[in-house]
Amino acid sequence: MKKPGILEGAALLTTIFFFGAMESGSFFAFLFLYLAPLPLFILGLKKDNQWCGLIGAVAALSLFFITTPQISIMFLVAIAAPTTFFCRKATSWTGPSKEGWYSLSNLAVFLIVPPIFFFVLLTAYYWVYGQGLSPLIVEKTNEIFDLYITALKGQGQNINPLLSQQLDGVKKSFSDTAPALIAIFWMSLIVLNGLIAQFILKKSKRNQRPSFAMSDVQIPRTFAVIFLSSLALASFSNGELGYLATNLTAILAFPVMLAGLGVVHIFANKTNYSGSILFVLYLIITFSRWAAVLVVLVGIADHFLKLRNKVEADNLQ
Repeated sequence: MKKPGILEGAALLTTIFFFGAMESGSFFAFLFLYLAPLPLFILGLKKDNQWCGLIGAVAALSLFFITTPQISIMFLVAIAAPTTFFCRKATSWTGPSKEGWYSLSNLAVFLIVPPIFFFVLLTAYYWVYGQGLSPLIVEKTNEIFDLYITALKGQGQNINPLLSQQLDGVKKSFSDTAPALIAIFWMSLIVLNGLIAQFILKKSKRNQRPSFAMSDVQIPRTFAVIFLSSLALASFSNGELGYLATNLTAILAFPVMLAGLGVVHIFANKTNYSGSILFVLYLIITFSRWAAVLVVLVGIADHFLKLRNKVEADNLQ
């Protein structure tokens, strides 16, 4: 087995810096936090490297002494462990016969497992030992927005009725979907860093897996039925059950959105403007939830109507 070298040491130090920097609370700290998995993904996806898991564990241990035990545990659970798992799966074969690489569709579906597990666990805990997760999040959201409003007033900002109404709308929207927003942030963090790492390795010709094609992501029939059932339950439920169903549906929608993006990638690749189309699409999705909802609808339609087959059959050149 190859011994750790300069790349492994650099990945360790960079990971510790990226994740540990979030204590500063600045914009760059947020950017560093988002890129924290990137060094581990580069290690895990490159040729002939088995050190991703060990480097992640050493980084978690280092953060335990450099920062706080809480941050160390957060890094281990949210970054090191899932990154190691995804890298091992992404660089493995489908079976003993090695007919192909591990399915990206399976990886996309597995993305939802950790956030759903922790969300259901927290919901059950606060339902048994407290007043419920929803009231707790509403209370914490009110505290955050009260601090924000106080800061605005301290800067001389006039909180007129229109602004107050807008802030109330943002506050309600956030408190209603906070668990799903946190889960989507984490899932997008994993996906984006994996794609960036693969791009870097491919450019340097050190990638183990040939490519990560978004067009390969499809949702299985069972998952599509579960998603639609959860959507129906969320539409007709209220209270704690409605809160649970709404956030679960939003989390379940993420792999469906990836499948929808796969269809758009296939369409864009058949034109002369694929880069521009995809850039505009991702930019709109970043700032508009309705654009994301539309892509989710494309993903569901693709499952039942086989849109990608029709797009591939048409010559758009």
